[in-house]
Amino acid sequence: MKLQLDTLIETLGKPGKYQLGLFLLLACNYFPIVFNIVIMAFFGFTPEHSCVSNTHSSISGTNNSVMSSVNSSGKAEVGACDSTYYLTGGVNKTVTCSNDPDSHYEYKTEELMATIVSEWNLVCKYKYLSKLATTIYFCGVMVGGLLFGYLADKYGRKPVMLVTLYFPILIGLGIAFSHNYYLFVALRFFMGMLLQGLQTSSYVLVMEIFLPRYRGVAGAMLEVFWGIAVLLVAPIAYLIQNWRYIQLAISLPSMLAIGYIWLIPESLRWMILQKKMEPVKKLVQKITKFNNLPYPTEPMEAIISQDKVTAQKAKQYSFFHLLQTRELRKRSLVLFYLWFAVAVAYYALLLNMTSLDGNRYLNFFISALVDMVAFIAVVFIVIKCPRRIPLLIFFVIGGTACITAGVIPFIWKTSNFADRQRVITGCAIVGKFGASGVFSLTFLYTSELYPTVIRNIGMGSCAFWARVGGVVAPQILALGDLSHKSISVIIIGVISLVASILLLLLPETMATKLPDTIEEVEDKCRTGNTDNNSLHGDEAHNDLMIQEDRV
Repeated sequence: MKLQLDTLIETLGKPGKYQLGLFLLLACNYFPIVFNIVIMAFFGFTPEHSCVSNTHSSISGTNNSVMSSVNSSGKAEVGACDSTYYLTGGVNKTVTCSNDPDSHYEYKTEELMATIVSEWNLVCKYKYLSKLATTIYFCGVMVGGLLFGYLADKYGRKPVMLVTLYFPILIGLGIAFSHNYYLFVALRFFMGMLLQGLQTSSYVLVMEIFLPRYRGVAGAMLEVFWGIAVLLVAPIAYLIQNWRYIQLAISLPSMLAIGYIWLIPESLRWMILQKKMEPVKKLVQKITKFNNLPYPTEPMEAIISQDKVTAQKAKQYSFFHLLQTRELRKRSLVLFYLWFAVAVAYYALLLNMTSLDGNRYLNFFISALVDMVAFIAVVFIVIKCPRRIPLLIFFVIGGTACITAGVIPFIWKTSNFADRQRVITGCAIVGKFGASGVFSLTFLYTSELYPTVIRNIGMGSCAFWARVGGVVAPQILALGDLSHKSISVIIIGVISLVASILLLLLPETMATKLPDTIEEVEDKCRTGNTDNNSLHGDEAHNDLMIQEDRV
């Protein structure tokens, strides 16, 4: 038995005003997602600081270790973590701020921004706590990818989307009023968990309202909204400065989305596969009325009659179905690594932007512009090009650029340090461009490889591995701090190049029918004939069918 689902969707608009409006509403969900992911680049920024005694006079210091020169009696040489005070009588006293209650950290007055580092003194022996906060956030995202992927496939995309959209408002308020570091990271964990559910459910809702020939542009345009959100982070941080007020500014606007309860419908595809026919009829009537189209009587009657014949309890799916069959197992394992690789590259390069020489707000904004160039390029690429070729090119560009940036310090031994640093920075920007391009295409490509019945589980599971990459990225940067910074970017480059090789194991999905069942994926693989399922123009869509689940 087959359902003419794509034929029905085509009769509702190609796409119509209703679908375009729905897309814009769902795309706005990306703003709270992006804000809370990348804001740690500013929350965790370490201002220039020095260790000062509360009981001894001092002179201006540096951001280095204790200086050894002797000053006049009662004066001090001030370091970032400890200072030596030269007292009368030839007695010297070394003060370490993290151990001495009679001392404190003094942060440079030019640094107007209040960060969690300056508020809770996450410097010196506690400096690892700043990067640990980012790691804990991504641990929450990992959990959210698995949990909400399962819940969205079982209970529907809409309820998961609404819960994960509204609850972060309360979590954000709690973060803004956190009185210590431990409460801050605990709430950030739950924020990451919820926002990953929002990202996955929103993306899948968008993918399931469009026909295959529009999915590429729709998915790429979602990443453009991601880029717009990243662009806004630097101005918001620059204008507000204090991290608590920034958190309020990125959390409270979600209250404006209260209308989503009535404006956003459940996925038509999901409801049909779950045999919820009454809500399906109401939604179809609503869409056709809004788009000024006739009610699609014939496709609806075919679906309803088919539902009566094959009525049975809908089959429930879990993570293990991603590995149940040979083709899905291959796709899943390769996709898990691809998502891990792009997350390592993207987040490591993104989080490192504020630590580069120069104005951190400008550096971050330039980085966001690079994202936008890649995201906009992908919008045009997916219209004419296959999926795998651009993905392969972006992976190779990013990996090669990172390895080049890491090798330069070892082969460029001239005294012209400034020129060398500019070349390294240029390579890093090119690497960021490649990572951004992969980031944009990977969501689309993954959604096309998984069938409808496990698409949300698949997306959530892949997102889990992306967040493993997000967890690993700060630690790779920390490895560079302990050894040599070049080691970090070389590792990132190698990970990306390995991903480009594994990508060749996956099939092309451009202009192919969106699979709805596991059987469809396996049948297509066994026949090895993707041309019969490809879509070339409007006429091909009239023959698009999806199969019922086989018990």
